[in-house]
Amino acid sequence: MSQSDPTTFRCWAEIDLAGLERNLKSIQSALPKRIRYIAVVKADAYGHGMQQTVARLMQAGVDMFAVANVNEATAIREIGTGWPIIVLGATLEQEESQLFEYELIPTISTVEELARLERRAHREKANLKAHMKIDTGMGRLGIWHEYADELFQAFRKASRVTLNGIYTHFASADKDPAFTRKQREIFIETIARADWLPVDDMLIHADNSAGITTFAPDSIYNAARIGLLQFGIRPYPESMLGRADTTPIFQFKSRVGIVKTLPEGASISYGRTCVLKRESRIAVVCAGYGDGIPLQLSNRGEV
Repeated sequence: MSQSDPTTFRCWAEIDLAGLERNLKSIQSALPKRIRYIAVVKADAYGHGMQQTVARLMQAGVDMFAVANVNEATAIREIGTGWPIIVLGATLEQEESQLFEYELIPTISTVEELARLERRAHREKANLKAHMKIDTGMGRLGIWHEYADELFQAFRKASRVTLNGIYTHFASADKDPAFTRKQREIFIETIARADWLPVDDMLIHADNSAGITTFAPDSIYNAARIGLLQFGIRPYPESMLGRADTTPIFQFKSRVGIVKTLPEGASISYGRTCVLKRESRIAVVCAGYGDGIPLQLSNRGEV
């Protein structure tokens, strides 16, 4: 038997791609029709496997994708060519050529980044769409909102790099609604200062799986970034989509190595995390933290 024969596996993961599509449809039905669906599939689609999940999401009808870096973006482009791909992380100078080769949408957070990409675009004799990120309280990528006007003006002067979208990221959407509301206010106020922007022709997004609350008919937002929720993981049940009909699509399975009986008072595993209160039958599975099971789940995971 070959090593790819499932009957030889000691432990394995099963991904329910039909379940992924059901989750997607459920989320789409909960969003207003004008809101574009940005499928976030960074970190190998949150461990679900980029190749298979992206192919199914393309088939199911997402509008575009977002990933953490250029390498992930090029992997998606190899799967399909008809979908815009936003690179949420910073693009390194040595990665710039791939933005043009694979028609990717970089995130720009500084005037210096924009100037560098504008020069590259002139050398390539090509145009480039980009998204501008505004830091409203996350403190990572994005231009600090008080200084955003300088970057807006730089985009206004650029001839090759086009401002295609603007976004921000919530720091604590699942724990601090008041701070999230403040971030929303700052974001909207910052964009409003650039009253020359054709916002109706741009993507404006801030909401993610945890942060989505509501989209008023007159809201400036026209897109949402959906990551964990499409895989059935609810980061914040109180969000607009927290009660969407989604289910986890990932199952980790293992064969049982041995079954044995231990007496009352015997302890199990590192740190003696379980002390038996009665004589018990114990099944020892062929998996551990070397296979990706976090040690923190010891005596608290569900089987």
